[in-house]
Amino acid sequence: MTTGVIRKPGVRWENGVLAGVLAVAAVLYCWSLTGRTVQPYYAAAVHSMARSFPAFSFAGYDPVGVVTVDKTPMAFWVQAVFASVFGYHTWLVALVQAAEGVAAVFVLHRTVRRWAGETTALVAAALLALSPVTVAIDRDIQPDALLVLLLLLAAYCVTRAVEGGRTGWLTAAGALAGFAFLAKMLAAWVVLPALAVAYLAAPVRAGRKAWQLALAGAITLVVSLSWPLLVSVSGDRPYVGSTADDSIWGLIFGYNGFGRVLGTDTSPLGALGNVMGSQFGGSPGPLRLFGAEVGGQIGWLLPVALVSVLIAAGIGVRSRSGTRVQVAGWLLWGGWLVCYGLVFSFAGGIFHTYYTCALAPAVAACAAAGLVTCLRWYRAGKRAGLLLPAAIAGTALLAFVLLDRTPDWLPWLRFAILVAGVLAALAMLVPARWNRNAGQPGAAEPRTGRSMVFVAVTGALAMIAAPAAFVVDTAASHPDVVSAADPSAGPSTSDESAGAQVALGSSAARAYVRFMEAATRLSAGQREILAYTTAQDPHAPISLAVEGGTYGTDPFLLNTDAQVVALGGYLGLDPAPTAGQLADWVRTGRVRFVLLPDVFLHLGGGDQNRTGTAGVGDDNEIVARVGWFTHHCRPVPPARIGPDAASAGLLFDCR
Repeated sequence: MTTGVIRKPGVRWENGVLAGVLAVAAVLYCWSLTGRTVQPYYAAAVHSMARSFPAFSFAGYDPVGVVTVDKTPMAFWVQAVFASVFGYHTWLVALVQAAEGVAAVFVLHRTVRRWAGETTALVAAALLALSPVTVAIDRDIQPDALLVLLLLLAAYCVTRAVEGGRTGWLTAAGALAGFAFLAKMLAAWVVLPALAVAYLAAPVRAGRKAWQLALAGAITLVVSLSWPLLVSVSGDRPYVGSTADDSIWGLIFGYNGFGRVLGTDTSPLGALGNVMGSQFGGSPGPLRLFGAEVGGQIGWLLPVALVSVLIAAGIGVRSRSGTRVQVAGWLLWGGWLVCYGLVFSFAGGIFHTYYTCALAPAVAACAAAGLVTCLRWYRAGKRAGLLLPAAIAGTALLAFVLLDRTPDWLPWLRFAILVAGVLAALAMLVPARWNRNAGQPGAAEPRTGRSMVFVAVTGALAMIAAPAAFVVDTAASHPDVVSAADPSAGPSTSDESAGAQVALGSSAARAYVRFMEAATRLSAGQREILAYTTAQDPHAPISLAVEGGTYGTDPFLLNTDAQVVALGGYLGLDPAPTAGQLADWVRTGRVRFVLLPDVFLHLGGGDQNRTGTAGVGDDNEIVARVGWFTHHCRPVPPARIGPDAASAGLLFDCR
């Protein structure tokens, strides 16, 4: 499978089409920008980082510097810089995310254009813009949007490096891959083999390639490990969240690394995630990316992309044709597709559906190249052109299967797509006269004319209508905080809802949902409690400590500038602080008041001495801390605080 490289700038209509694609992407990502619900955990951290340099430096969740978030800080640095300049607003953070998504579409176009020409580049850009999981992630606050953008910039630099064997472009790619690591750790390194293998097509000697790749790899390593090394040697810093031993290396290689791939992380939060991992993204296996949880996010054109890579590989092995850039392009995008596809399919630990946004650029590039090439074959009357109607019919059938999982959502759509796809495929087959010697005297005439244009448009609509419908549904929806914490596109399947109930248990699930729904709003009771604690001890370094993790603390950090901290990190399972350290805080005057949110009474069955265990066992930090302050601190009568204080939980005065 060959592609034609176009180096000259596109003509006016091509620039207009690209502008239209970017405009569509911007509208989809920015729709309902004000009042947007995003992941409150990371949004609260961005607010803290925007007003506290220690929090900014170490990816601190709270402005005091008690605990970090569970990610490296690059994506949050970008958001925090804008928030510090223009003031913190949820819509501003979401706008930064949307801008990164639009930029990714543009960079993909520019990269694919150098590899496969303008037409393929425009199709690839459109497919990425209409990728459901891409829209979902670019409307949230997760670091994946910046991860994708940085990796695409690295891919562009590798493509430029291949053209002339230039060391500068290759080292720039290495640096960008390192910055991508600082956005989402080892998830960025998954694509490194594809970037390296693609450069093997560069027109330079093998020895020069070897040292160039070694230099680029060294730069990647230095940039990637610069911030983790800073954290590891710093004594006065927050506790590394979501770890059992306060180790940044444990976070990188354990909880967020091999623990998620192999399911071997033994930290409290990792062990809990391993149990629930399949409920988020389906069971590991070769068909996971087409399963009920993931299929609607990324699966629509995945078979076309895979078949395109296989055909290109077969043609390349048989004929050894193609320019260096063409060969490098297939190695890059095909390698990207295979590397992420394998990791996502067989990851045995925590796996969320939105991770697959890192796969979307490769799906878009490979599917676009395959479809455009098949269209050229078809128009030329080549026998290989039969692949085009086969792709249309197969994609329409897959869309029918995926849409059938949500039968009550646009029930007519799956039938319309199936009929359109089959009819378009048949119409392309009936008038055809195929000849393997197309282009030679006596060969079949090219397939042109208005009727064939109509058939082609119908086939194209059959291929993209389903993911486009998911995209529009996602852009027009107003997700609650539960779905914002685990963003996905389109309607939920019955299997997803059932899986969540099984993972949490019905009563715990209801309490958890109530808790999550309140995680972005500062209630009247919470305002009264914060006003009371601030008035009682206005000079305390910590105005209020909230037990049970970040979701009880998010409303305070999102809506005020108060010095509020979460005990226990993300879900309260971290020893940050331990019960003994909390006692030291109280003794030294660092904190006086501790809030036990009302939701933990529901999760713990009403027994205050066992509140917050939520099925994670008795030997955990929540139980130890709650046991300490319920024994050594006195409850503050809600009536003394305010009329709504009781609704926010139970406040303890530890002085």
